[in-house]
Amino acid sequence: MTGSTWEFDISRMTGFHIERRDILPSRVKALYTALEAARTGGPIFIIGDVGSGRTTFSLQLMDRIESNFIWIVGSKALSSVPFSTLSVLATQLPNGSTGTSPTELVTGIGRATSERTQWIFLDQAEYVDQQSAAVLKQFATAGNIRLVVATAAVRSLPSELRSLISSPSFMRIELAPLSYDDANLILSEILGGAVNSSAVTSLLEFSGGHALHLRELALDAQSTGALTKQQDYWTLNRAWTPHGKRTTDLINARLSDQPENVRETLELLAVTGPVTLPVARKLMGQSIYDAIDADLVRLDLVSENPITGERTERVRLGAGLSSQLVFSSFDSSTLRRHIKTIEEKLSWELFDSASRSRFTRHRLEMGLTVPIRELLFDVEQSTSARQFSQVIALTDLLDQQRVDSPDQLESLLIARADALYELGKPEAALALLQEHLPTGSPEIRFVAAKIAYASLGRLAVAEQILEPRPGDPPGVAAYLLLIRSRANKVVDIASLREYASMPELRSEGRAACLAHVLIEKSYAGLAEEAMAEYVRISSSPEWKTWPASVRSELVFAFPTIAFALGMNPAQFAQLTVGDDLKEANADHGNVMVSIGMGYLESGLASQALAALEQAIGLLSVGDPYLVKGFAAAFAAYAASLLGDRSKASYYLDMSRAQPEVSGQILRPIAERSLLSVVLDLEGEQAAEEYLHKLLAEAEGFGRKNLVMRLLLEAWQCGLLTDVARLSEAALDVQGPLAATLAGYQAALEDPAELNVGQLVQAHVDGGQLLLAAQLAASAAERARVLGRRTVATHLLGLSVEIAQPLEQVNTPALGRARVDESLLTAREFATCIRAALGASNHEISQELFLSPRTVEGHLQRSYAKLGITDRRQLLAEHVATDDEVLQATEHTLALPISERWPT
Repeated sequence: MTGSTWEFDISRMTGFHIERRDILPSRVKALYTALEAARTGGPIFIIGDVGSGRTTFSLQLMDRIESNFIWIVGSKALSSVPFSTLSVLATQLPNGSTGTSPTELVTGIGRATSERTQWIFLDQAEYVDQQSAAVLKQFATAGNIRLVVATAAVRSLPSELRSLISSPSFMRIELAPLSYDDANLILSEILGGAVNSSAVTSLLEFSGGHALHLRELALDAQSTGALTKQQDYWTLNRAWTPHGKRTTDLINARLSDQPENVRETLELLAVTGPVTLPVARKLMGQSIYDAIDADLVRLDLVSENPITGERTERVRLGAGLSSQLVFSSFDSSTLRRHIKTIEEKLSWELFDSASRSRFTRHRLEMGLTVPIRELLFDVEQSTSARQFSQVIALTDLLDQQRVDSPDQLESLLIARADALYELGKPEAALALLQEHLPTGSPEIRFVAAKIAYASLGRLAVAEQILEPRPGDPPGVAAYLLLIRSRANKVVDIASLREYASMPELRSEGRAACLAHVLIEKSYAGLAEEAMAEYVRISSSPEWKTWPASVRSELVFAFPTIAFALGMNPAQFAQLTVGDDLKEANADHGNVMVSIGMGYLESGLASQALAALEQAIGLLSVGDPYLVKGFAAAFAAYAASLLGDRSKASYYLDMSRAQPEVSGQILRPIAERSLLSVVLDLEGEQAAEEYLHKLLAEAEGFGRKNLVMRLLLEAWQCGLLTDVARLSEAALDVQGPLAATLAGYQAALEDPAELNVGQLVQAHVDGGQLLLAAQLAASAAERARVLGRRTVATHLLGLSVEIAQPLEQVNTPALGRARVDESLLTAREFATCIRAALGASNHEISQELFLSPRTVEGHLQRSYAKLGITDRRQLLAEHVATDDEVLQATEHTLALPISERWPT
């Protein structure tokens, strides 16, 4: 066998070929550690579950250690046959023995390896027979054979191989489950293109971090139409669950050789979900330990009493198995049998809320009767945890359930309608509630109104549902005010705050009212007060006791507060926002839009556009909150900053084609970002009219922060020349961004390196690279006009240095110039392109066969045509490759939210 090509001759499986693949990102360090160990010649053990990619990793290692290695795959059927592995080895060694007796085999192997080192890769080494293991150990210890051993667990190896771990040069490499980056690389290879971050995250979760599962899941999802290309990204419909034939066959193959009691244990654990070890013992007996020993079940330490040493342990499916995957391996009659076993051996109270809800769902699916008390509890718990698919499953047979009171029925109806809305089925949700609206409670009317407005864009219908009636409780007026606030109508904020503490409202309703109060405070210029209140609430002991559904309503306010402050994205790490989003089962599309917005705050438009295009792709297959138009506005802005007018136009049209409610109360932030897009695509007059319209609306609301940000956008794109107006507006606004903007007037009227530098540094500290570079560039231009050439040169250098990460980004305030072929002669264009890429005049002259003086002349004429004064302001036209776009995209759902923002 030749390791460099991984092909065999006739006696070694002719034509067999393994594709050479890139090393997975998380395993690069492990590979180099193993390579370092190989220099000592000691045995290297690669440990990883079946399907974890251990064979691929081991072959990549072997290929780098030695081009001529032998690959032997252990066979369970031959593991009890003495010297069977040795016989296979002998046939592959040059000049190896052709005899069949043990003596002849050993002698032949010794002769073939006496004068040279022979590397052997033992795959599935747990199936090497004991006699062969003893001989291999002997040759590895005292001969020229070197071993790489791949196995699921060291304890499964034959004792002679296992004893090699005592070797002083022994190296152990354990392969952890796939990381996000690993999954992204594998899926991109399988699907032949970029993959949406949300799809990577979901498929990675379903796969349990196993490469083999990941591949089959992706192909199953693709074959059923759940994984499709949207915005040039393979995007997974989040309603999809694993059920395809490829996945079923794979899991059945994996479990087929397990003892009956172990398979039974896995199936029971798939039905119950994770349970404590005592509960597992009560249900499964000693079989739970057999499953643990087989490395198919994991035992996790939950807690340990420091005084008594008493441990609380929980068991869960391991080895890349998930409940959905194991479910695909058995039929409904088996499920019914397992449910009966669980009901006989365990009482309902022994389960935690998640396991209870799951078990109730299975009983309902089998047509079994569930007491209404249990059903109500499980629906409530699933709703609080925002497990909307679970809520739908629990309420699917609502018309067949015996409900003891109208209040119970209403609770179930609200939960089901809310779940349908969250899962992108607003028409069905509204139809479910329709007949109950004339006599329904404020809660049922609010849910219906929320669906009508937020998911269908029908504000008039929402207001009609909440129209006051004689005898209405105060909650109806509260919900009407909340809907109008979401629709960006002027509302009484003091009343909204009163409603936030009204005991008659559901906790989610109170939290929503408070979130809108905090958003309006931020808009009004009081973001520091809003953030202090948010931090006080989110840091309180009560916060973690609140359901995810309540916390998610308050987390909704956080991005607006942070952006109003001009908050340094690195500061996000100090808050619990990421954990709250994860626990709240936050919509991936919304999270990715927030990531794109964060990049735009720094001016990193390439990264922003990549994240936003993924979000739009995801929203194209499901947009329950009508966010697509909101996201498209930011995408248009990012494209405009990059000089991509065709994309800017495309996303501007998309934004305008979506309902006006897109973004709800956050819509003014997106509208503000469109100012430069309108200027670029439709001209100065249209942009002036648009600016005046937005300013009038913001001033009419008393939204001082929005006024300030609109003036900042106008200054950035050249519509506002009176910077004094911007600084005056900033004086009425709280936060570090406003404090910096308040100093613009003085700094730009009389630019000095010290005062400009302080303001620039404040922007840099806030993560606002584009604002920092723009201020330095504008101050440099002002210094040049005043004849302060040294100051101008230094400030322009500062701007260029700060703007380096802002590839292809330009604004009138930044003062760069794209090398436009239509404005330049052929020689001028060729000269400028090279200058923009960093070439000196001398280098350009040599490449173009011109004199340095001619080169300088071309540059000076080009500067005049392009409206700049320095070669450092040139931007070479550049079209990003797919790989570059992928590298620019943040891994959204794999990292904590605090780590997703640029610093």
